[in-house]
Amino acid sequence: MGANPIEQKVDIGSSEPKKPKRIGDLLIEAGIINQEKLEAALTESRATGDPIGVVLVRQGHVSERQLGQMLAVQHNTAYFNVAEHKFDKDVFEVLPEDFIRRNKVIPISIDKKKNRITIVMSRPDDIRVLDEIGLLTGLRPVPMVATHKELDDVLQEFFTVKQSAAEAMANLSADIEKDDMYDTETLSDKIQEELQADDKPVVKLVNSLLIEAIEVGASDVHMEPQKERLLIRYRQDGILREAMSIPKKMAAAVVSRVKIVSGMDIAEKRRPQDGRMKISIGRTEFDMRVNTMAVMYGEKICIRILRPTATAGGFEKLGFGEEETRKINKMIRAPHGVVLVTGPTGSGKTTTLYSCLREINTPEKNIVTIEDPVEYPLAGINQTQVSSKAGLTFAMCLRAILRQDPDIIMVGEIRDTETLEAAIHAALTGHLVFSTLHTNSAGATITRMLEMGTPAYLLSSAVIGVLAQRLVRRICPKCKRPYKASKEEINMLRVKPGPKGITLYKGMGCERCDGTGFEGRLGLYEIMNFDREIQQLIDRKASSYHISEVAVKNGMLTLAMDGRRKALAGLTSITELQRILGVELEG
Repeated sequence: MGANPIEQKVDIGSSEPKKPKRIGDLLIEAGIINQEKLEAALTESRATGDPIGVVLVRQGHVSERQLGQMLAVQHNTAYFNVAEHKFDKDVFEVLPEDFIRRNKVIPISIDKKKNRITIVMSRPDDIRVLDEIGLLTGLRPVPMVATHKELDDVLQEFFTVKQSAAEAMANLSADIEKDDMYDTETLSDKIQEELQADDKPVVKLVNSLLIEAIEVGASDVHMEPQKERLLIRYRQDGILREAMSIPKKMAAAVVSRVKIVSGMDIAEKRRPQDGRMKISIGRTEFDMRVNTMAVMYGEKICIRILRPTATAGGFEKLGFGEEETRKINKMIRAPHGVVLVTGPTGSGKTTTLYSCLREINTPEKNIVTIEDPVEYPLAGINQTQVSSKAGLTFAMCLRAILRQDPDIIMVGEIRDTETLEAAIHAALTGHLVFSTLHTNSAGATITRMLEMGTPAYLLSSAVIGVLAQRLVRRICPKCKRPYKASKEEINMLRVKPGPKGITLYKGMGCERCDGTGFEGRLGLYEIMNFDREIQQLIDRKASSYHISEVAVKNGMLTLAMDGRRKALAGLTSITELQRILGVELEG
């Protein structure tokens, strides 16, 4: 009734078990992490209450599989890789569902000849649970180990019955047919009470839409009122696609439900409002930032999904190569100065900044951020949110922070001359400052700061370097196929073809990528370190083109160069580079 499991390595009945080593020590001994990463994870663990293993996985230093293997070593038992196992539903029925879910145990197989049942659990040393399994089944339990998340994923698959958005809308439609109380722009008090009850059709519809958006990897959900419908669109990998069309008569109820759970005033329909809400799937909680704005046919809602793992992982996960990682590490470990991340809205600037802060966050450093709003909580880091209503601007907060003895400061965005001057002053007085600016290239960032009134000599003295970036879609690995580059594509790549031409790749479209040929995104980067030669050019107020030209001569890759390199490596396509870079690809 299932695969024959690996034998248990320890006698459960041992009267004097050895005290197991701590998981962090085991990971260090295995060479998976170092002491510095462990200390940073311990700081976050103490702040959040999460187990050290969970924190290390979230930070991207350890994979779920590596954590599971170390848990096996810690408990002197075998690791069970749930991702590679097809579960037998019949075996699940030997234990009550509430017992399985409460104790997070998964029955794998039964061996009647040996009178034993193999169980996967995160704590194979829990004698109480093992004894209860023996009493319930009449079999001797043989424990194996997996991580909490691996077990949660399986339990959700078997026991969570998720209603699809289409089913939820059908139920809401039937509810409206029976009672027309939803069909009004001004919802009554009775309807407002209904919108707060979890078992109501409109509530289930909104929940289903949000869960579906999370599961397909959307970064945003747009609810757009049209003349005869409420259009629902998801932004996946930077591209908007239509997900559902909701009849006009349901629109007021759906919009009001979102506003209620986001803490907004449902009576206010003309002025823009901001709010936040949370939704849980299994053990994972997703924070969502919500904004409303009046448009021609009603209120448009944009919901930004903030994923808890979005900022986890090192620079490699973001798409940095070995040389780029070396350059960025040099900048973020400087004792003082300004480091700028630039690019258009939605290019991943905040994710890069958070990854930088995670990389250098240690208990010895006082790190403070100023954000609008605070998107992701970072353990061990003091985060401040600006408030225009209270008069707390970026510049005002920055001046106040300088009296808090900071080592490192992150300013969410430099929007005006006052904030730029305060950031440069902080750098010149011995602080390391991270921030963002909306410019199209590293060279253009220098021109932009000069236009904002910063003297050239201060700019060259305070700024360490600039990182310009874009996000491009990654070719789906499942349906990726090679093809010979055309003459036009070869010209764009700026490479000399061999006798057999140049091989590029494209996604053909499959079930995994929803027919798009792409899955996920990666970054294109342009890193300009302000060395002596660049500083002298800034002092002479050289053009951004001249500065970029010298930086390239000294080893900098432009966004177009990095894009070409990643297209040749089969990570993205020429058409995707054209979409994101446009004429920059031809420059």
